[in-house]
Amino acid sequence: MLPGQIPPLPEVTAEERNAVETAAPAKAFVRPKKARKLLVVNRDVRNGQVVAAHHASVAIGNYALETLGRKTGAWQVVLSGDPEMWRPDSIKQFDAVCFMNTTGVLTEDRDLRWSLLDFVRGGGGFAAFHAGGAATFVQYPKYDQFPEFGVMVGGYENGGHPWKHTETYPVRVEDPKHPVTKMFGRQTFPVTDEVFQMMSPYSREAVRVLLSIDAANADANPSRRILPERQKDLDFPVSWIKRYGQGRVFYTFLGHNKSTYTDAKLLEHFLAGIQYALGDLPADDTPSRFVSSRK
Repeated sequence: MLPGQIPPLPEVTAEERNAVETAAPAKAFVRPKKARKLLVVNRDVRNGQVVAAHHASVAIGNYALETLGRKTGAWQVVLSGDPEMWRPDSIKQFDAVCFMNTTGVLTEDRDLRWSLLDFVRGGGGFAAFHAGGAATFVQYPKYDQFPEFGVMVGGYENGGHPWKHTETYPVRVEDPKHPVTKMFGRQTFPVTDEVFQMMSPYSREAVRVLLSIDAANADANPSRRILPERQKDLDFPVSWIKRYGQGRVFYTFLGHNKSTYTDAKLLEHFLAGIQYALGDLPADDTPSRFVSSRK
């Protein structure tokens, strides 16, 4: 296998394609300021070796992002598993980078790591689904392989899943009028997907939480391996946006399940979040702690 190659992904079935096409919105939330290119990264690394995708949803996730871009005109997707694409002369052709359920330490090359962060800090966009943010550039049980990546994304997960991917739980819309959440049109809705719980550097002083688990109406028994700090605050963010230097970040822990990418409202949410990251959709990214203090 060549350095930039990844093991082949399973085919997206005709039924899955039809479900994505049916659910995907036909219009962007705003007209792009220019033609946008989105680099979608597929890469899973275990013990320094590139391995087959850990999540079965990667292929349909790719297809969903391609479909959203094609139907709405919001972006054009370029798929790659090669970190060499992050070199300054290469990454500059893109408007944003999206980690589609990546896992592990994607590269040990210090220059490549910092080139990615410099791209975002300098005004680029970054988006990540599920493990692509909170479980990338970590090698369990060591969590600090590349701490600055966690700062950029907004946090790491702790390796435990309080709610399994087969369980349904209530999700709270923290600001129903926000441009990245207004499509839900209600305060809470049910979701079935695998849950991450966040640890340092996660803080509501650094990210604008958009969706979170309504823990008051969910089973948050400590036996679910809930971290002590999460037992105290019952804060389980689902999606957020944040600034990183001059750049913009959209992260959601949703995306473990294939069904996530065939849900019409969630696809609208992903469209809005990535349009924010691209710099096309204006959205208040004031960290939640400071928004709450003003109320």
